[in-house]
Amino acid sequence: MSKEPICAGRRRAITAMAALPAAMAAGLPVEAAAGNPPYDAIVIGGGFAGCTASREIAKAGKRVLVLEARNRVGGRTFSTKVGGHAFEFGGTWIHWSQPHVWAEVTRYGLGITASSGANPEHTALLSEGRLIQSPAGEMLPVLGAAMAKFCNVDGQDGRTVFPRPHDPFFSPEPAKYDSLSLQDRLDALDFSPVERDLVAAQLAINCHNDPRRGGLLDQVKWWSLGDYEMERYFNKLAVYKIAEGTGALARAIVEDGKAEVRLSSPVKSVTRTGGIFAITTTRGEVFTARSVVVAVPLNVLASIEFSPALPDAKMAAARQGHTGGGTKCYIKLARRIGNWLGQAPFPHPISLAWTEEDAEDGTLLVAFGPPKAMDITDEREVQTVLRTLIPDAEVKAVYGYQWENDPFSRGTWCWYRPGMFTRSLRELQAPAGGLFFASADHASGWRGFIDGAIESGLNAGRQVRKHLTA
Repeated sequence: MSKEPICAGRRRAITAMAALPAAMAAGLPVEAAAGNPPYDAIVIGGGFAGCTASREIAKAGKRVLVLEARNRVGGRTFSTKVGGHAFEFGGTWIHWSQPHVWAEVTRYGLGITASSGANPEHTALLSEGRLIQSPAGEMLPVLGAAMAKFCNVDGQDGRTVFPRPHDPFFSPEPAKYDSLSLQDRLDALDFSPVERDLVAAQLAINCHNDPRRGGLLDQVKWWSLGDYEMERYFNKLAVYKIAEGTGALARAIVEDGKAEVRLSSPVKSVTRTGGIFAITTTRGEVFTARSVVVAVPLNVLASIEFSPALPDAKMAAARQGHTGGGTKCYIKLARRIGNWLGQAPFPHPISLAWTEEDAEDGTLLVAFGPPKAMDITDEREVQTVLRTLIPDAEVKAVYGYQWENDPFSRGTWCWYRPGMFTRSLRELQAPAGGLFFASADHASGWRGFIDGAIESGLNAGRQVRKHLTA
């Protein structure tokens, strides 16, 4: 069974699972492979991509099995309550301009709420060792103008690069910029120290790593999806969330499809013999199917054995992996600080933090940082780091999930390295002899987001239905 390494100060261990129907949580009974007809499709992975694909195939009248490694569905999203407070430890924010997730929220009648810190009143920036504190009305326009300058790679605000953001191959222009890193672009621009550090903090959180590792092209893509303007961009990335939690949407999709679900079932290998696939779990169980949807994160794909082997281009991308691998945690402060936003450039352990809730008993911050820069299980260390942005901060508790240590994610959201867009995206999307691939990590639109996962699952479901009726 997958352990959920949720950490809350002083290494307090909390284990929680998004609630599932009792039969599903226990693992629905499934037939052994020998002597039984194969499933029409087996979906490997119960994140949003896998849940969506399973629903689409099952609703076509096909027999579908989902094999999920964790003891819950939802993948790199994880909503739960700790001490009576609802937390989103993974993917969180959505927007009505994200077409696929918004359609699902509407379909299942879920509500929307906003992070209270979406409209900060005051800001802090650590720049060249100096803490700059200012009203948000002074700092945010500087950030917006600097980010617009950064993304204006073509003299037209990036509009020629992705004129149709959900059709990434519409224009040949992306190839011109794909070899550049985020840091390459930053180094080429004439910024003041404050402008440079404001942009650098944004780049560090976006690639969730060292900007030298992150590709420039993904930033231009996010900018195009954000309508080429900082306020709209931020509203789409980090303001609105599902009131009932991301887990509620994942469960609604699974229950609607009525596919069989087997939890705590990591897949070891996938073997094709003729037109039938044998899928073996790490516990030695074997299930057979006429088609397979591989719905695991890019950074996990290479951990599954495929025979015949996957195409070289897929495996090269899987071995390289994306850059997302930093920290996300919630920090409970002893006093109220209002709606606040703080930033610091790489390699500071907190790239970006803001008020998630300003309550009577203190402010709750959400904070993001690069990999292995801060131990989020150590309240003292988190407090020391946070005091570089809030000098008198008193930390009461820290809550987080260590996705980089989770063998079934091996990182956070997807951000491509230089060259990966032109070299890998088409290859990662392509089926391979009865194998179909669904993941937020190779979506065409909101890649790396819940919306992209659902988009990819819809596409895989359609491909499988066509394959099964051919």
